[in-house]
Amino acid sequence: MTVPPMFGWEDILTVLVVTIAVGVAFLVVGAAVASLSGRGEWQAFLDSRSRRPDFEDRSAPPLP
Repeated sequence: MTVPPMFGWEDILTVLVVTIAVGVAFLVVGAAVASLSGRGEWQAFLDSRSRRPDFEDRSAPPLP
């Protein structure tokens, strides 16, 4: 046998490791940017739907 059994696998493994590293870095940077606002979109959505019990909406028509 003149060709080693692992010939060529180093390149595939290198590409795979670099791809995984770039993907993890992308997720970390994305999470860091999302947390910079100090307020998540989900929390903003929930806050916009919430009402205080003592809040009276005078712009809405009265219920029958």
